[in-house]
Amino acid sequence: MINKVRQNKFLKNSILYTIGGMMTPFIGFIMLPVYTNYLPPSEYGIMTTIQTLVGMLQILLLLSLNGAVTRFYYDYLDNKKEQKKYLGSIFIFVFAFSTIMGILMIILHEQIGNIIFLNIPITPYYFYFIGLSWLNALLALTLSLFRAQERAGLFVSINIIKAILIMLLTMYFIIIMGFGAESALLSQFIVLFIIVIVVMLYCVKFISFNINLGYIKSSLIFSLPLLPHVASGWIISSSDRIILEKFVTLDQLGIYSLAVQISMVLSLFYTSVNNAFVPRYTRLRQENRQMQSQQLLKIFFYVVIIFGVISIPISMFGTKILSDESYNGAIWLIPFLIVGHILKGIYYVPVAKLFYSKDTKAIATSSTLAAISNVGINFALIPFIGINGAIVSTIFAEVFRTLLIYRASEK
Repeated sequence: MINKVRQNKFLKNSILYTIGGMMTPFIGFIMLPVYTNYLPPSEYGIMTTIQTLVGMLQILLLLSLNGAVTRFYYDYLDNKKEQKKYLGSIFIFVFAFSTIMGILMIILHEQIGNIIFLNIPITPYYFYFIGLSWLNALLALTLSLFRAQERAGLFVSINIIKAILIMLLTMYFIIIMGFGAESALLSQFIVLFIIVIVVMLYCVKFISFNINLGYIKSSLIFSLPLLPHVASGWIISSSDRIILEKFVTLDQLGIYSLAVQISMVLSLFYTSVNNAFVPRYTRLRQENRQMQSQQLLKIFFYVVIIFGVISIPISMFGTKILSDESYNGAIWLIPFLIVGHILKGIYYVPVAKLFYSKDTKAIATSSTLAAISNVGINFALIPFIGINGAIVSTIFAEVFRTLLIYRASEK
């Protein structure tokens, strides 16, 4: 069995990516008693809402060019010199673009902050929002290179080190320093800043410092249609908390945020397996090994269903045991949120086909329509039924998006 795992690169990388990807939720479970005993639901709601916003801005600062790196890297396998030029152009462009956008958003902090927040103070949380988004965007770009190289061990090591350091520093800030909602945000900023510098220096040997507008243009043509696809994932899973912040109390927001964080473990697991799945599927298609690529799709589908069903009782029981009684309302929200994540996992299967064929417009269309429906239902239902409206909109959007993308992939 061990030899089979070593020889099967997809299986080996899937295990490694899963270990790395599940490290964050595992540490989240360790931190759950700390968060729920030292932070009231209102402060927990603030912390997780800022982390949610970071996910969206990170996508915009990257312009989905991390996806372009994962795909175009294979076009230069036989020409390392051109590969370095390509990577250098993308890295320099992303660094310059994200930095300029971050500075502009800091200058306009009062105007933008008043639009985003109603109950959350702009200072210091808006500035954490900008800084963490910038650092996460740069780290995501470097990790996409390691993913394309199928260097799962390095990819996972970085994530594990990052997760452990953030955990230790967060515990110090919460328990010893009493920083409250700022604890996790400050620790993430410090750890990410150090890791980004180290990883960027390591990546220097893979890139040439030059700007080729042709490389940037072709990558943007590929990646910009992916932006609605990637952003829609954030909108469907996270925009509800931004809307809820304006219609429910911070305590209710904190309870709902806990349910979301627990159910998100399943999504992180799917993402971990998908990190190995997409490069392996792309390589099999590139080598015209159609039978093996189809088999890979089936394996991924079964993994999504089986692990999704198993996760429901485990998540409910874990939340009951580890969280404070003031958060018990989250337990019965978890099964419904997990159903949405299972649908999202199924969605990855047809996306892999369209991603390989570079048909990103079809992906963008389905994602955009689903995201629009999600926001519309959120605004229609949340003012009247609160967090239940957020759950309904999430499940509907995932069903709608999955049906649209399957139809596009069959065509």
